[in-house]
Amino acid sequence: MRFAAIRGLRLRHFEDEAVVFDPLSWDAHLLNPAAAAVLEMLLEAPCSEAEVFAFLAEVLQPSEQPEAATHGKRLLDHLRSLGLIQPPTPNAGR
Repeated sequence: MRFAAIRGLRLRHFEDEAVVFDPLSWDAHLLNPAAAAVLEMLLEAPCSEAEVFAFLAEVLQPSEQPEAATHGKRLLDHLRSLGLIQPPTPNAGR
């Protein structure tokens, strides 16, 4: 399955964290560095779970790299539960 960030999100970095704002719902969320990095990736283009897991494997601490898929699954589930990502629509980008 591929995921994309919902349209219109605004992401601002503050030190080690980031705040994402959804102007449609007026919801704001504080994200840790990994969640912010994945969301930025999904704002650029839809990505598969495997692409997210591979990205996390590159940026995580060496001791955390073997758990990249587990971290990635939790992170994607969390971003989806917050309403920040979704499967891309068939005509997205056209």
